[in-house]
Amino acid sequence: MKQSVKTRLLKRYEADAGAFTTVDGNPPIDLFSPFGPLIARTTLPKTLVDRINAYADRQVLPDRGREFTLPQDFVFDGGEQSLAHRTAQLVHRYLGAVEDADFPRLEFETFWIVSQYAGTPSPVHFHSGEISGVLYLKVPQIDEGQEERTYISGRQAGYINFLIGGRQRFARSLISFKPRVGDFYIFPGWLLHGAEPFRGAGERRSMAFNAFMRGARGPDA
Repeated sequence: MKQSVKTRLLKRYEADAGAFTTVDGNPPIDLFSPFGPLIARTTLPKTLVDRINAYADRQVLPDRGREFTLPQDFVFDGGEQSLAHRTAQLVHRYLGAVEDADFPRLEFETFWIVSQYAGTPSPVHFHSGEISGVLYLKVPQIDEGQEERTYISGRQAGYINFLIGGRQRFARSLISFKPRVGDFYIFPGWLLHGAEPFRGAGERRSMAFNAFMRGARGPDA
């Protein structure tokens, strides 16, 4: 498909989603620093993703989007295999890579599920937490030919778009990722992000969280 003039102009401002550093571990973490703030991409175990989906399946009606909070007993159930424990482990690794500081305690504000169907956007927004994240639980069929591109997010329909600073010459100000089930992104809560509406069959289901650092001590403290 021939690219429009608008698409070609936007391309110059897009960071390379294939440029990242991998931190070894189980699971490994990919670190992206396209325009300042560090974005982490990793994965959660399929067993945990399946458990979250099993709970969400009881809350979501077919072909009708919904947003709802996960209860505390679900989030913390399972000890070291719980959603809270797994998330905290990954967030601590992310924070260690970003600031090389000791954060004794991570306080979760909330975990919530967002279920969306065709034609529903996720407008550009930021979160209330210091640290936030998005986990993909279900992904619709995304037609690579869908050119739902705008000057706001500028990228492919259904992708997650991170933005900062707007249009600036000689600078990268946005980066986009194709969602995959199990992919888990961790980033500063203030970082703008959103998704263009997609067309076609299937549900786009994600889980997000907000967290705060308590008792933080920097390397020079």
